[in-house]
Amino acid sequence: MLENTMTFRVRYAETDQMGIVHHANYPVYYEMGRTEMFREIGLPYDEMERRGIMLPLVNLHCDYKKPAYYDQELTLTTMVQEMPSTRIRFDYRLTNQAGETINEGYTTLVFMDSQKRRPVRIPTDLAKELEKFFK
Repeated sequence: MLENTMTFRVRYAETDQMGIVHHANYPVYYEMGRTEMFREIGLPYDEMERRGIMLPLVNLHCDYKKPAYYDQELTLTTMVQEMPSTRIRFDYRLTNQAGETINEGYTTLVFMDSQKRRPVRIPTDLAKELEKFFK
């Protein structure tokens, strides 16, 4: 399993008039988690794009459990629990400083050939780099 944990502070621009994080920011937080996870394992998105692979989003699910507020420090845990093939699913859990789960969700992205704009199986070299996390 792949797992990445990062912390960040809620910025004022991410909140509504009540000081609560606007619901539209959670997919952005999820993207932060995916980006950091791939960077941490040495496969930043721009490297995959140079290899001719794009990862468009095909599914987004988001469960709001508790509100998050301006200036709160949040912890985002991003997980990939299964070895990807043509798709890769990321699971997310956001917790507040008290350790309470405030949001859970998942996204599914598909590996796509950037020239043909068609779904493809995970490239062999990328699969080899990821396999070590799923043994």
